Amino acid sequence: MLDTYKVVLIGESGVGKTCIINQFNDGKFDPNIKISISAQFCRKKIDLPNGESITMDIWDTVGQETFRSITQIFYTHAKVAVIVYDVTNKKSFEEAKNYWYKKIQELDDKDIIIAIVANKYDLYEKRQVSNEEGEAYAKSIKAIFGFTSAKNNTGIKTLFENIAMKIKQKKNNKSNETNINNINNEKISLINKKNNKIKCC
Repeated sequence: MLDTYKVVLIGESGVGKTCIINQFNDGKFDPNIKISISAQFCRKKIDLPNGESITMDIWDTVGQETFRSITQIFYTHAKVAVIVYDVTNKKSFEEAKNYWYKKIQELDDKDIIIAIVANKYDLYEKRQVSNEEGEAYAKSIKAIFGFTSAKNNTGIKTLFENIAMKIKQKKNNKSNETNINNINNEKISLINKKNNKIKCC
């Protein structure tokens, strides 16, 4: 049975979190979609280039300030936090940095994967946040960076594939660390046994 990883989309209200998930899950875009007032999720299997698969439970969270304390409940125990901002809304970018990222930093799991996503890329001519700004910030916190357009279905598949590959990479690294630790423990055990034998003689 495949492991399932919890992925949460967080960010200000109206940045397009729900639209990103709907486009990725159903291939649909509804410009008249209502702002989310409750969290919901979809389960999605993502195929990797090497033939392996990752299954994600992708959570859509509410962004309104009124619901922020409730939102925190839903991103607890997440393996991936996708912080979304609107390229045409500078405030949403500032909140991504000054509020949402800091809330993730307060979680017990310091190994959580973070992605910074510049959405509404189809409105590029109205942008208030440049690609360079977003990418530089993502790099500064060692996060995945992606730009998306839920309307045009731009960059969304790539974003989740990159997240899936990062999940797999971390899983493999942990397996390698475990194997190395086991080997080292076996060596220590053998040395201790040998030393005990010498002492007994």
